Order: sequence, then C-alpha cells, then structure tokens
Amino acid sequence: MITFDLSTLVDRPMPEIFSFLSNPLNLPKWQTMVAAIEPVAPGAVGVGSKYKVSAEMLGRKIDGLMEITTFAPPDKFGFTNQAGPMQVTVTVTLKPVGTGAKITLHAEGNPGGLFKLAEGALAGQVKSQMETNLAHLKTVLEAGA
Repeated sequence: MITFDLSTLVDRPMPEIFSFLSNPLNLPKWQTMVAAIEPVAPGAVGVGSKYKVSAEMLGRKIDGLMEITTFAPPDKFGFTNQAGPMQVTVTVTLKPVGTGAKITLHAEGNPGGLFKLAEGALAGQVKSQMETNLAHLKTVLEAGA
C-alpha cells in the first residue's frame, strides 16, 4: 500500500477553497494526471456522487470511476477512485490559517497488476507528482480560480 500526506497554505477564503476542491470537475485544472472527468448522473456533489475519470499514469491511459465518500463543508472532502488495477482513497482537510487555509491531502493507494510489481518506484513518482499538483493548486486558487 502507498500512503502519503501533503499540505500547503493557500491565501484564499476557506469557503472558496472548499468550493473549488469539492467540485470534481475542477480536477483537470490542477491535477496533471486527470485528462477528463464527467458525472455519471446529474445532480449536486455529495456523498455517493460518481464520476468517470480519464487519466494517465506511467505513460498509460487509465479510465476509472471516482466516488465521493466524504462531503463535509466547509472543511473536509474525500473520494475513492478505482482506475484499472489501482484503487486510491483521498481525503482533503482544510484548517483556517490567517486569511486563508492549510490544505492537507491524505492519500492511500492499493496498486494491483503491473503497478503492484513497481510499487516502490510508483510511490515515489505519485508523491512527486502530487507535490507538483498541490503547488499548482495553490497557484490556481491564489490567482482567483
């Protein structure tokens, strides 16, 4: 299993950060792995909402199904994503800091198939990519996304 925790400080009002992060359709704006995402059924975002996700990992296109598992405004949001042989669970927590918030991202991945064979290398690559994505998220949010 791959597990890591990352965080960043963002100078935007916490409700704006939560609104952006809890909308899965915003993922391609800050997650380089996500090429496209669309809801399985119409409706507001909430626990049980599902999305079809097209992503790329280690040079391979992977289609997956994302399901919202936690939706607790204004400070907690989470989802699972089953993509090919990999299941990932992500929980995002916000804590007020000054005029903004600290975003903490906790991720757990359970690779299978070919990804299981390369779990050690995969862990380092995914963590590095998520650090880059989190830095990009900070830039996008502070620019007024």
